[in-house]
Amino acid sequence: MSRMDAIEVPLTNTTAKDHSRLAIIALAVIAVLQVLFALDRTINWDEFYFYGQIADFTQGEALKPLQTLHVQLFAWLPGSATTGVDGIVIGRLVMLACAFATAGCVALIAGKFARREYALTAALVWLAAGFTMQHGWSFRTDPLAAIGVAASLAVLARARLSPLWIVLGGALIGVAGMFSLKAILFAPAFAGLAWLRWSEARFSTGYAMRIAAIPLAGIATFAALYLWHGSALGNGDASTGTAYASSVGGDMLFAGWPIYLHFAIKAAILSIAALGAIIVTISTLGTRRRDEAIALVGLIAPLAALLIYRNTLPYFYPMMLAPVIAASVVGIAAIAERYGLRLFILYTAISGCVVWIVDGSSRQDEQREIQLAADAIFDEPVGYFDFPDMLPQHRKANGFLTSWGIESLYRGGPGYYRAILENETVPLVLTADPEQNANLLAIMEEGENQRFFHAEERDVLRATYRHFWGPFWLAGREVAAGHSERVEVLVPGPYTVTGGPILIDGNERPQGMVITLRRGFIELANPGEAPAGIIWGERLERPDMPVPERPYWRGF
Repeated sequence: MSRMDAIEVPLTNTTAKDHSRLAIIALAVIAVLQVLFALDRTINWDEFYFYGQIADFTQGEALKPLQTLHVQLFAWLPGSATTGVDGIVIGRLVMLACAFATAGCVALIAGKFARREYALTAALVWLAAGFTMQHGWSFRTDPLAAIGVAASLAVLARARLSPLWIVLGGALIGVAGMFSLKAILFAPAFAGLAWLRWSEARFSTGYAMRIAAIPLAGIATFAALYLWHGSALGNGDASTGTAYASSVGGDMLFAGWPIYLHFAIKAAILSIAALGAIIVTISTLGTRRRDEAIALVGLIAPLAALLIYRNTLPYFYPMMLAPVIAASVVGIAAIAERYGLRLFILYTAISGCVVWIVDGSSRQDEQREIQLAADAIFDEPVGYFDFPDMLPQHRKANGFLTSWGIESLYRGGPGYYRAILENETVPLVLTADPEQNANLLAIMEEGENQRFFHAEERDVLRATYRHFWGPFWLAGREVAAGHSERVEVLVPGPYTVTGGPILIDGNERPQGMVITLRRGFIELANPGEAPAGIIWGERLERPDMPVPERPYWRGF
């Protein structure tokens, strides 16, 4: 098959080698910046959530078998770092290796349609794209799924389809699907390349069977991994997986106006080189041979996820764009013909550097201090409510409070937190929330965003917990001087009398005394002249450190 025969710029071997060297140097510069990003950028809430799943697995907590394969891959991680923040940073370096490997696969796929220097430039365009710079290495399952998808596409595009390569290509996509069900969104990319390879084999029946064997190998790998992983979790039956996949699919797919269109606009602004290459590629499809055009359309098709998939957040773009940028090598060659490949490479590299320069300060220190404070307060793990699972060494009792999680919670009606408190011991609320989200801090401090929660949820949390230190709230109650209150105890366990003596069901308890309470109603009366009350724990001490200043998070 001729490569880029219609528009490729005729270059001498020396010029082509110079361009390849320049692209490799630019890739190295961007790779160094991504290492710095991975080491220092603020931990995102999703990263705490995925790390929390790993901690839960190592502690024997129940997990669903789909989209949790990473817990086995990283089971060593919680024991390798002092804090969860440090563990996530270590995990990011593994994800960064996946991102670099994905860039290599982008070059391999692009090499199906263009010479080496253009293929290397396509890898650079993907690696230097704004959201890849900021999220391509993040500690989520997306980088793991992305390398599986990209590597499988590279096998389909370039390998001799011998039995070994067929099994490998199928295994890669099966593994990717276990890491993330989003892998199904890349079916058009596989279909396009499959058509191209079949056409190159003159539509041979035997070759069609080889190609068809790849998805079959993928299904077999997926099923085997599901059963193996499910058995490790004690939850590997097919009905559980089917029900969960159906639920995820129903919640994640939509029809209508894109929910996160503003992120698509931001992605375009941060990645002008990628945007230009995509637009030019689409505009030149009519000049390609039919079979090539079909393959290119299939590779570009994942862009349609913006119109049907709900969670097109910035971290999704690196995975989505890998095949898209590989196909856009066509546009890169056309742009190079007009403006020169050297200029295009330099512009792409500089734009990636600018993303790193303007990214802003990190909040890792504040996040780490919160985790160290929890270690200072509690000798043993406790149950707690929070937004993302920021204290993985403890037991998160509520769901993940993203906008989707909060909406699902609200649709479920009132009674969620009471039901948990009636069945589990949850002495802590951690209000380390992003200020722009509906969150627990809004409930405890009666902020504007509390309206996203049912009144019953707000009331039970405010009645059950009192402020302790910084973002930490412990079960307990404070009573004003000379007042009495009927209080429902929903968190059983030891309580310490604070502020002065207090009457509990008519019996006076001195300040500092530790008592054990069961669930139920008690009468608290404060005979003193200052506020007094009870707080969960046996004389727990506040951390001997300043409260870390908010915000604890940064946006995407």
